[in-house]
Amino acid sequence: MKFLKLLGQGILIGAGSIAPGVSGGAIAIIFGLYEKLINAINNFFKDIKKNALFLINIGIGVAIGIVLFSSIQLTLLKHYPLPTMFTFAGLVIGTIPRLVKTANKKGCNYYLLIPLFISLGIGIFFSWVNKTSITDNIQDQDIILNLKNILYLFLIGIILSGSLVIPGISGTVLLFLIGVYGLVMNAIADIKNIFLLPFGSKEMFLEFLDKVYILIPLGLGLVVGTLLFSRLMEYLINHHYSITYYAIIGFVIGSILELIPIFNQAINFDRTLVLSIILLLVASLVSYYLNKFAKE
Repeated sequence: MKFLKLLGQGILIGAGSIAPGVSGGAIAIIFGLYEKLINAINNFFKDIKKNALFLINIGIGVAIGIVLFSSIQLTLLKHYPLPTMFTFAGLVIGTIPRLVKTANKKGCNYYLLIPLFISLGIGIFFSWVNKTSITDNIQDQDIILNLKNILYLFLIGIILSGSLVIPGISGTVLLFLIGVYGLVMNAIADIKNIFLLPFGSKEMFLEFLDKVYILIPLGLGLVVGTLLFSRLMEYLINHHYSITYYAIIGFVIGSILELIPIFNQAINFDRTLVLSIILLLVASLVSYYLNKFAKE
């Protein structure tokens, strides 16, 4: 029963890791798993059996959530881009009160607004400079796997690991900003085709291998980055708890501007926009109450 519970939570963490504006770290906080995960990674060799079992249970769920939700997310963004992005923005907005409550657990002071506004400014800046539309960003991309691109994918994996470990940092928003969302998400979504390979053609097999080759350096970067960022976050939480969480809140608020594309495309006032606003409000309320009753 405990395995199934951790598996289900891992699936939701994985789905949150690739949902625009949402982060796996923030979902882990909601389930009360965040500090347990950081501790299991950083103190792995102190109790190998216990930590390995815990991380494997969560890891399997995260992998399932990422693969399954990537296909759903790509389909929604291709056919219903504005309502989908507004819905994700609402899910992010609903998490903010919970993050503020968590940030204030060890006290609140006016100086904490400094890290909040700095991180918010960084988020707004990246949203402003990113001129790529949603439609352009979700297209699949071809890449030649030479040494330069392998190192590039490895670096992207390290950057992306921040969204798994640092609450409030959205992996998908990072991919949008870097301009490789379509490349990475389509490669992940195609993993499910492994079950079709026995019935597929040689061309399908070679195309599948191309996607796997992309994910290998990306995955290695993800592992290395997770180890590095988990150490960093453990130090920051232990020594600068409130500052760290207020900086996270700033990044979360800043990511909303990336989800509501006011900088890089015109938004017409029509039925689609009205529906999108309604979905934003509903998603905000759903997210707020899920966070409100979540375990500390």
